Amino acid sequence: MIPAIAIFDLGRTHKKFLIFDQDYEIVEEITTVIPDIKDGDGDACEDIKAIADWMKKQVNTALQNQNVDIKAINFSAHGASLVHIDSTGKPATPFYDYMKALPSEVTADFYKQFAGRAGFSIATGSPALNLLNSGIQLYWLKKYRPEQYKKIESSLHLPQYGNFIFSGKKHADITSIGCHTGLWDFKKQTYHHWLRDNNLQLLLPQAEPVDAHDQIVINKKRIPVGIGMHDSSAALLPFVKTAKQPFLLLSSGTWNITLNPFFEGSLEKEKYLRDCLYYLLDVERKVAASRLFLGNEYDFQAKRLASQFNRDLAQLEVKPDVELLKGVLENRTKERTFHPETMAGTGPFPELKGKAVDLSLFSSFEEAYHQLMFDLTCLQKESVELICGRVKCLYISGGFVKNKLFMELLQAFFPGWEIFIAENKRASALGAAIALHETWQNDPLPEDISPVVRFEPQLDIDLSRYGVSKFVNK
Repeated sequence: MIPAIAIFDLGRTHKKFLIFDQDYEIVEEITTVIPDIKDGDGDACEDIKAIADWMKKQVNTALQNQNVDIKAINFSAHGASLVHIDSTGKPATPFYDYMKALPSEVTADFYKQFAGRAGFSIATGSPALNLLNSGIQLYWLKKYRPEQYKKIESSLHLPQYGNFIFSGKKHADITSIGCHTGLWDFKKQTYHHWLRDNNLQLLLPQAEPVDAHDQIVINKKRIPVGIGMHDSSAALLPFVKTAKQPFLLLSSGTWNITLNPFFEGSLEKEKYLRDCLYYLLDVERKVAASRLFLGNEYDFQAKRLASQFNRDLAQLEVKPDVELLKGVLENRTKERTFHPETMAGTGPFPELKGKAVDLSLFSSFEEAYHQLMFDLTCLQKESVELICGRVKCLYISGGFVKNKLFMELLQAFFPGWEIFIAENKRASALGAAIALHETWQNDPLPEDISPVVRFEPQLDIDLSRYGVSKFVNK
């Protein structure tokens, strides 16, 4: 039997169960989509009971597998989602979705105690993101849903609820608390006093490090079960453990999140307003981050281009063309610029607006696509620069590494930087696995656990002097 660790990687849409061997190679991977249900207001939310039932089934099946010997279990999951449990250990409320819209009077009332949204950001190290700040959910339930609130004994973030399903114990891991929750005081390194001011802190367990775990007996077998991690921080951990030099990690997809675990100094008010925030890897290690809704914007604009030029949406990849890029630079005007249409209130320019580009201005799909990617990558440059400090080494993971034009443009915006493609496609699950390394292995981590490949640009072009503000204000 192969000694192994089992990991649940719980995304908003896809739920994954992975088994890693001692070298952290994937032995088995199961993915499922659990249909949403409705909360009491008719809004979509995840079916937390169905998720728990699926997780129990996967563990029971894995423990009966004659090919693997499960030595440990851990969890990574999306942030900001709280499971509120009652005195019997059952969910006391629906598993409210972090994109659920709260009435404006609720959010205004909440942020008023910080003298506004900017004050909240400075106090808690997080942009004001409504329910993406999980703290506001506690405030909302207590003040506006008192009958539900009375049933709550404890509130756990989703990774810790994974642990609770098997251990019955209540935990809070430092990475789940220390992200965009609005729960943490990054100066005093403890829960923020606004929780005590509202008599809410007793709902939350004390924050613990990522290697915390419980010894649980499951099917007559004693197994260490981790308390779980926030998925973005989990994805960062393998690189932190093995990197030979300071680096940034750009995790790309629907959201492009840049993480700097070597950040020095403090974020200023202006940067919070431009979608920067702190994460935590441990109590004393702050990670600066900047967010960009780039994948969502790309999908929106790509559909427009596909429709205009009668192209197959699944085959939009365009070979980088230096002549087309020169044309983009020579003809750079507001009328030809793709301004964000799905990023309102987010990213480095939350107020940036403009009319939808008239696609008839472009003579071909290829020309329009080069303009689009230039404008999107320009936004990405600005987002990276907000938190890069003196670091000039960038790892990129996720969907955008497949976009050759994006990669060429990014290197052109950062000439002289070392840019690497991170090949591990399961970084969040891997991070949760290595967080428990010492609980089930005696040997040190393999040095090649997070392989990266140096990006070799094909175009010789320097775009370092270009930026969003320069053409917006032109």
